[in-house]
Amino acid sequence: MGDGPTASRKEMIHMDPIERAGTLKSRLVRFALSRRFERELSAVFEREFPGGVVHDEGVVSLVIDHFALQHRLADGDTVVDRFVAARPKLSAEDRDMLLGWKDVVEGVFEVKQRNGDTLTLFNLIDELTYSTRSNVGAKAFRSIRKGMFLVGRCVPLGSGWMLSGNPAAFPARSRDVVLGQAAELVTRNPQAAFRNPDKLSAARRMLAEQREIFIGLYQEDFIVVPASELDEHLNAFWSAVAAKARPGDRSSQRALLGFSAETEDADTVAIHFDPDTGLGFFLDFGLLEDLFADPALIARRRYRETLTDYLRDDDVSPIPIRRLAERDPDRASTVFRKLLKKRDFVWETHGEALLREHKARYFDTPRLPGSVPVSEEMAAYLRSLNP
Repeated sequence: MGDGPTASRKEMIHMDPIERAGTLKSRLVRFALSRRFERELSAVFEREFPGGVVHDEGVVSLVIDHFALQHRLADGDTVVDRFVAARPKLSAEDRDMLLGWKDVVEGVFEVKQRNGDTLTLFNLIDELTYSTRSNVGAKAFRSIRKGMFLVGRCVPLGSGWMLSGNPAAFPARSRDVVLGQAAELVTRNPQAAFRNPDKLSAARRMLAEQREIFIGLYQEDFIVVPASELDEHLNAFWSAVAAKARPGDRSSQRALLGFSAETEDADTVAIHFDPDTGLGFFLDFGLLEDLFADPALIARRRYRETLTDYLRDDDVSPIPIRRLAERDPDRASTVFRKLLKKRDFVWETHGEALLREHKARYFDTPRLPGSVPVSEEMAAYLRSLNP
């Protein structure tokens, strides 16, 4: 297999799960670092370490770990998928263990207890507790004490968890530092908190309340405004949200956001409050409104390219196109016949399939709230940054 000496299948069967996990993880990492993935891994390193400057070996370990378990290759597979597929003689247990490692928990963990080779970790992100071991044994925890913090990753191991990659360790006195890292992680990836079903339920309740406020302000969940007025509308909305959360707090009425620089090239912006995900913004939506009112405008480059971007960009929700088409399906059919050069295109017959073709990720990915309620401690920390 090109992975060097390994334990026999019989030996693997009789190993303790953590020992077996250590052997499999070592083989997987060697596989990920092999020449067959050299080009893909080099591209990842260039993105993560601009200029080739690496200051922390622990960060390198985490990047390699992500590459082995979660990075999508050109065909959509992960490295661990390829590793398993190349080894048909793996036992069902080892196969399940390896593929289970794609379910990674990234977090900021407080060490609640250390018991031999096991750490009890509380994740500040999802507020769940993880009983965690290391594939290199108890020696990995020699310097770890109760009250310290670990920033890193863990993966399933039987009924418990295993550290994956080398976590960064911080002393208990660094609580503010790690709270900042946890807040940054939640802001960048709110879905990380939704492993906790209580968090997801709370986020959906919060979203429903915010949507009511939005509709109360604008009478509908989808509005189109001049780009120059985006800040005004958003600040009015978030001020209303803050005023409801903290009645009588005048500080909630101050300006909260500034998006003008991001919309300076757009004439209009559509603001949509999606009931599943929250606020979404669509630049130059007014231009598309004109196009769907007058399909002949598709002959003009700016209109054609804007619609193409809306259709083909997998990061753009299909909702704006749906809203436009619902107003007049016949005109929508004409627009797409001209754009796609398909004379028989009928929106009501072919429209949904067209959206699914170009926006597979939208349809394949769970629709989750874009923000999440945080703990009182983290909320206090965030407020302290913007008193």
